[in-house]
Parts: sequence; C-alpha cells; structure tokens
Amino acid sequence: MALPAGAQDGVPKAPVRIDPVRGGVMLRDVVPVRRGATRMDGPPPWSPDLLASVVPDPRVTALVSELASDDFATRERATRALAGPEVPDEQVWVHLARGGLAPEAHERLLSAGRARIVDAPRGALGIQMAQLPARFGEPEGVTVTALIPNMPAAKAMKAGDRIVELDGIPVRSSAELTSVVQLKRPGQAIDVVVMRGERDAMGRVVGDAEGRAVERRVELRMEVGSREDLDRFGDGRLAALQVDDARKRLADMLVEAFPCEVRAVVVESAAGEAPDVDVHPDIVQLRAQLARPEGLGANPAVRAVRARLESLEAASRVPGLDPIERAWFRAVAERYRELLPPELAPD
Repeated sequence: MALPAGAQDGVPKAPVRIDPVRGGVMLRDVVPVRRGATRMDGPPPWSPDLLASVVPDPRVTALVSELASDDFATRERATRALAGPEVPDEQVWVHLARGGLAPEAHERLLSAGRARIVDAPRGALGIQMAQLPARFGEPEGVTVTALIPNMPAAKAMKAGDRIVELDGIPVRSSAELTSVVQLKRPGQAIDVVVMRGERDAMGRVVGDAEGRAVERRVELRMEVGSREDLDRFGDGRLAALQVDDARKRLADMLVEAFPCEVRAVVVESAAGEAPDVDVHPDIVQLRAQLARPEGLGANPAVRAVRARLESLEAASRVPGLDPIERAWFRAVAERYRELLPPELAPD
C-alpha cells in the first residue's frame, strides 16, 4: 500500500470492502429455491468481529499520530490523507477502535471516517426496476423491467428477473436494493440472486399446473458499475433511484460507536447577552481555514468541514442536554453553517 506523502484529492472508498472479481461476470450453478429471513441489517464494518484480523499499518499509525501535531498544516495534511483513497477503510476503523487519541485528533479521524462513508462514489447495476413493493400474496423481490446497455447487469441479467438477494441480504423493495448497491464503490463485487422464469422454445413463460410461473434460482456475481456511467449510458427513462439515507445512517452509526469527548468551553457574557460563539474552537479553526489564500483547498478538506458541521448539528440533538447547553450547541452549528460558502454547505 502506497500512502500519500501530502494532501490527496482522490475520492474515498466505501466502507464495505470486497475483493473485485476479475473477468467481469461469473454465473454459478443453479441451486434449489430457498426461502430465507427478511432482515436487512448486519454488523457495521467496524464491528469487533470484522476487525479481529486487521493489523494496524504502521504508516497509517504515523498519520494518525500527526493528527495531534503542534503544527496546524501537519494536522490538516494528515486529515486529508486519512480521508483519501490510499488508506484502506478498515485501517481507519481499527485506529478509531484503539482509542487513546487526544480530543481533536479523535474528532479529525472520526470526520475522515464519516466523509469516507457519505462522500464515497455511488455504485450502480444499470437496471430499471418495478418501484412498487410486492402486494400480499405476490412473490417477494424486485422485478427487473429493463437493462441499461454497457452496464454490469446487461451482461448477466434479463428483463423479468426477480432480484431476491444482494450479498446474502433479502431484498423486498427498490429502495432497499438501491441502498445496498450504492453502499458499494464501483469495481467491488456483488453477489446477486435472481429468480428467473423458465421459457419455452417460443419465448413464452412456462407455467405449472396451478398457472404460476416456473422459476429457477440463479446466483450471479458481478462488478458494481458507477453512478457516473449510469448517467452517461442511461437515456433519462431508465434513471435509477438515488438513495443517500443508508450512507447517512451508517455515518451516524460510526459517530455513535466512537463518540467524541465533550470539550468544555468556558464563555463569559454579560447578563442577558448570548455567548459569543466565535470563540468556539471549531469556529476559530474554520475562520482560519477560510482566511487562507487557497480557502479550504482540496476536496478532502471540504469533506472534513462538511462532516464537522454535521457532527456539530448532531451534538445539538443529543438527548439529556439542558436548554442552555442545547441553545449553545445549536448556535455554534448555525454559525458554522453561516460561515461556509453556500455551495459548500451540505443540504
């Protein structure tokens, strides 16, 4: 692994790491139909079981140690590097799990991890699908209604296929399917299980004695394509639904799993006057960044700032705060958003 020596402008990878399949698409043997559970959840990529075999890379450890440097430029460079594509996702998770970091270093590493999730490239299969979930009594899964040329699904799937599983996760709606696919980054492998109707020599669907379509279970493995290719090859009528909620939920889970230490900021104000939020360390740091000739600079720095804003806004919603504390955190978050150029502020 070649780690960056300085700021990197690359796009971070998605949190789920699966080795890509060489040679495109592989069709496995057809196996008997199996009805399974319908749960969509699973352990996050930083769960102890998944990290048990991950050994901290000394070069990543060196970058993490630079997050506590006395030099602001060094801390910024290390933050950008840790958010960049040269650092594997699991190295960020394992260093967060190790703990023992100073408050600012922990916040920087957490912001880098959150940006890797929220801003990672979106995956796509290249299908048009039935948007409505199955009604009671109908088979579960998502029916493929059309395939987009030059996208991965076009090489192995057929119109009429009913997708029932992705990476072992049962799929019940188009929104669930899109959430799973878009958590992948382009080039990663995805296992797809479809139910495919049997057809006769004339291309007609074969039915059983009760008039139901005869289906066989087909297991496919393919590389995930990109949202950019989907937009490029699609014709507008075959646009796929874009879902960011799954990424935001995963990012929120990361913040909950590795919460930042609460930093007390003593602020004095005259009776009846609101405290001056501009003395908050995050506001001071943001103003210093914006005052530089290059502004926020590279893309990873912009992602880190956005992630910090979302963390401040989340802090204002933490249960158990008294009204004065909540008003303070909300005022800091609002000031942080106000200082950001409108085009850089997250929605």
